Amino acid sequence: MIQITYLSSATRAMSQEDLEDILNTSRDNNARLGITGMLLYGNHTFIQILEGEEDVVQELVNTIKRDPRHTNFHIVKKKTVERHEYADWSMGFKRVGGADFKAVKGLEPFEEKDFNTKFLSSHTSLVDSLMEHFQKERQKKIGQEELSLDEEDRLMNILHRTIRGAVKVVAVLMVFTILWGVLDVVYILYQNLLAPTFTTFSIRDIVTTFGAFLAVLIAIEIFINITLYIRKDIIHVKLVVATALMAIARKVIIFDFSKITPLYIFATATVVLALGITYWLIDRPMPTGEQENE
Repeated sequence: MIQITYLSSATRAMSQEDLEDILNTSRDNNARLGITGMLLYGNHTFIQILEGEEDVVQELVNTIKRDPRHTNFHIVKKKTVERHEYADWSMGFKRVGGADFKAVKGLEPFEEKDFNTKFLSSHTSLVDSLMEHFQKERQKKIGQEELSLDEEDRLMNILHRTIRGAVKVVAVLMVFTILWGVLDVVYILYQNLLAPTFTTFSIRDIVTTFGAFLAVLIAIEIFINITLYIRKDIIHVKLVVATALMAIARKVIIFDFSKITPLYIFATATVVLALGITYWLIDRPMPTGEQENE
């Protein structure tokens, strides 16, 4: 299996329709041929990586060379690979500009005007840095955004948009639930603190009041969980675990020890311990060595 990286110059400015036509054709053909890769376009310049079986990739490259939409075709790297490094894409794509280059570590001085075949041909390390950065950026996005609107499949995009719309509706309904919970807290406070005399106020009344407050807090945590599905760059499981801890904490506070068994208390403690350890593992800072290896 081989991987080929090439540069070329567009013969004219590529419109969005032109780029979509290139991508749709590439994705259909590459999926059929078992080829994966990534394409960057900016400043009338293409950088593309293609990987797959050597004879198939070489034949595709020869076809691409003859495409009249670009010129100055130049292969900057050809290497043997044991597996697909861009396995997530039949053809990944990003349209790049000046701001994108500033985000790449070590390329801060790099400007959009430098994104051309002449400059990049003599600075092949920059090509590697650019492709590696955008590959990692895409992989991170896929891993943390569960309802991405950047799917290659148009049907999946439509389905994701539909689900995101449904999530927004559920979020609105959850807000009404939270407000209803707040009213319930006010009513319980009135019942337990204002209506009775202090001589009739008991510990049980305090526990009931705490339970009402915690119910509202749990509802807020659930609301945040709901909205996580339409946000980016968030590890969803972290807040789910936090919500579970909050729910069990509420359960513990309102335990009626006259009605529960020791085994039930032990099981609850075990769950709290397991969730606590899980949350700590998720939240702990990553060692420097692991960060550098990402």
